[in-house]
Amino acid sequence: MATSNIVNTLGAGSGIDVKALAQSLVDAEKTPKKERIDDKITKTEAKITGYSAVKYALSTLKTAFGKLNDASDFNSIKPSNTQPSAFGVTASTTAEAGSYSIEVLQTALAQRTASSTFADRATVLNGGAAFQLNLSIGGVSTGAIAVTTATPAGMVSAINGAKLGVTAQLINTGSGYNVVVTGETGAAQNFSLTSDDGTGQAITAVAFDTSLQTATDASFKVNGLAVTRSSNTVNDVIDGVTLDLYTSTTGAARLDLNRDTASIKDNIKGLLTAYNEFEDTLEILGDRASEVEEFGGILAGDNLLQRVRNQVRDMITSNSTTPGTTIKAARHVGLSIDRFGKLSLDEDKLDTALQDNFVEVSTMFSAGTNNQSIYSPAPAGLAGDAINSIEKMLLSTGLIDTQSKSATTQIAKYKEELTALDERMEKLMARYMSQFSVMESIVGNSNSMRESLKGTFEGMMKSYGN
Repeated sequence: MATSNIVNTLGAGSGIDVKALAQSLVDAEKTPKKERIDDKITKTEAKITGYSAVKYALSTLKTAFGKLNDASDFNSIKPSNTQPSAFGVTASTTAEAGSYSIEVLQTALAQRTASSTFADRATVLNGGAAFQLNLSIGGVSTGAIAVTTATPAGMVSAINGAKLGVTAQLINTGSGYNVVVTGETGAAQNFSLTSDDGTGQAITAVAFDTSLQTATDASFKVNGLAVTRSSNTVNDVIDGVTLDLYTSTTGAARLDLNRDTASIKDNIKGLLTAYNEFEDTLEILGDRASEVEEFGGILAGDNLLQRVRNQVRDMITSNSTTPGTTIKAARHVGLSIDRFGKLSLDEDKLDTALQDNFVEVSTMFSAGTNNQSIYSPAPAGLAGDAINSIEKMLLSTGLIDTQSKSATTQIAKYKEELTALDERMEKLMARYMSQFSVMESIVGNSNSMRESLKGTFEGMMKSYGN
């Protein structure tokens, strides 16, 4: 046995290094166990890296869906206006391509009336006593405005604080102060403002009888048809189009609404690229034979990959939560997943969908809404729902982080095993050293006795020789 050989060697007085021998024996037992635990730690750390790669791929996919999840992403009508200084144009997703003749004859104006002139902004009115202003808009009384600080500045503050549809400003003309009151645009918003000392008597020094501007409606023509509106912002004449009237046109202006779907097609192609890159990432992570450094095969056999893949695939293949009559899902705009798991695009089918059913394409992807979130109760369309699903997967309480946290916990346990192994090996080393020390002592005593007997025999032989 090995122990007998050690004792024999020690007994032979070979001067063996007891500490080195003990360490060798400890290492022989410790090394394979430590290597197994270290290997588990390395593989688990690699898993965490793999989970991070999955999250990154999902984030990229979310960004691609994000370019299709708002109705504003489908604002493909590009207005062209020959007189942009006279009026502005904004087109929404419901606007249709076409050409219009726009002639602005008059913009809507608000009544503007000035008060009598005051020597100073702090001129005392009504003997310093509070009074009221009586306001009527369109011939209908809106109530009294209480003026508690009886000065021109106090009137301005009271009018603005009442918020009854008119606003006031105090203007220094250089020869005195006037309170200028402005109503809202439109002929129906004409107003009158009178003072009342509280007894029904007008205050002589307070009168609003200087007309600076008369309230009028906007007047314009669309394709030769006369239109009037009380506001200069008009959004109910041409479907999906808002006109902002600035000033009169010089004759009739030409407004062209042209459909530009190039950016939408680019965004759909971006989704195609992001999906296939996502699929490539999962393929590399799950392929034991992959030769990609750091990531190849590090999640092989982990069912998380298939769970995530299935969820993402459903985002593409399932019907939208806001389907149209013809366009109900991504497949109806040419997106489909082939037998290799890759997403492909039939551009001819996409062009046809955008040409014939543009509004349905927008609604299918975006639900016709903007700025949906995971907390929005209503369906968000194919892209919006996909973003919400991905966000939930990326949450700290989501599927991926839960797996990552579990792996981190497991690494901590493996490190505890290493610590326990080190402690056991230290005790084993101490035991070996104790045992070898006893053997060293025995060998030392044996050597001493041998030397003593040798000296005795040599002495006896010398005495016999004499």
